[in-house]
Formats: sequence, structure tokens, C-alpha cells
Amino acid sequence: MRKPVALVGMGLLVASVACARNEPNYENLANEALDRANLSAVDADYSTSDKVVHVTGTVNSEADRQRAGDVVQRAVNKGAQVANEVTVAGGDEKVADDFDDAIETRLKNRVDLEGGLKHQDITFDANNGVVTISGRVATAADKARVDKMAHEESGVREVVNSLEVGKKP
Repeated sequence: MRKPVALVGMGLLVASVACARNEPNYENLANEALDRANLSAVDADYSTSDKVVHVTGTVNSEADRQRAGDVVQRAVNKGAQVANEVTVAGGDEKVADDFDDAIETRLKNRVDLEGGLKHQDITFDANNGVVTISGRVATAADKARVDKMAHEESGVREVVNSLEVGKKP
């Protein structure tokens, strides 16, 4: 009886490893594309839990910041979301960090005031005005409501909504 169980276990292990190889390495794809675009001061970091490529670094102009986001988006296509958190040189990073902290606090407060959202698993991470939302909510309507809140918040340039819908597995 042990042999069939062991064989099934080995088969599942092999299948899971084989499936994992099929997913592209979005971080490598993004960083290679950035290098080809001569944006070596910009780095991409893929968050597997959120399926988001975070693009960070400092460039000389807003046009280069936008180009970095576009380059990474083309590289990962629709396989992952892109959060363009690139900073334009000359900005005051302390002010930007304070501003991001304030965005996170205001969004958390808004969620806490919403009866149906208050006890759900919702996290906000703001970086250079880009808000990444992660966690889990009960319904697609809740996900849309949180997304709308983030888009309406002052100072938010972009929203990456990685909320999962449904009960925890």
C-alpha cells in the first residue's frame, strides 16, 4: 500500500515543479528590458504573493520615469501587474516618504470606517504615490470599493489592486 501512495506523492511533486517552471521569471524579464532600454538606475522586483513587479530607482525626468514603467509593462505583458515607483531626481525623498505614509494612513482609516470592510484583510503600501493593495476581501464588490477609495485618495498617482476575493483557502 505504501508504494502507490509514494508514487502518487512523487508524481505530484514532479508535476508541481514542472508547472512552476512554466511561469516566466518576471523579475528577470523586466530587468533585462530595463538594461536594454539604458535604464540601469532602475530595478524591478517581483512580488510572487501579489503578482506585482515593483519598479524602483531614480531617473532624471518624468519622461524617463514613465518610460521605465512602459518598458517593464511590455516585458511582462499581462502576466503581472506593474507598480511604477520610480523617483525623479531632485525631489525631496523625506517629503515623499511622509506623503506616502499619510496616504496609507488615510486609506486605512477609510477602510476602518466602512463597516463591511473594517474586519477584512486589507493592506495598503504607498511608494511615490503608487498604492499597492493586497490581502483578501469577501466579494468582488468589496474589491472594487477599496480600489475606488484608493483612486479617489489625494496624492495617488497609480493603484495596483492585488486583493484576492473569497475565503482563505
